[in-house]
Amino acid sequence: MKDVVGTCGVVILVADPRVSLALESGNAPVVAEGAAHVHRSGFPSPVVEAFARKYDGWDVGRQVGPDGERVLLEIPVRRWLLAGTAQ
Repeated sequence: MKDVVGTCGVVILVADPRVSLALESGNAPVVAEGAAHVHRSGFPSPVVEAFARKYDGWDVGRQVGPDGERVLLEIPVRRWLLAGTAQ
């Protein structure tokens, strides 16, 4: 969940959605590659509920103010790199 609409991050993702994410797990890091899809509204109920449970009722769908819009980045993994092995 990011508050980045109107900043370079979302503009770049819309133009070129290819991303890689490093996910640390102690001594077994992994890197995932995929294509980001930007959700600007209507976040999936399971995501909204998970944030509310984890963050004491926080409403991720509530707008942050007139200068920004909250977005959700969905990144289906196309390929795993460094799958649990330090390189």
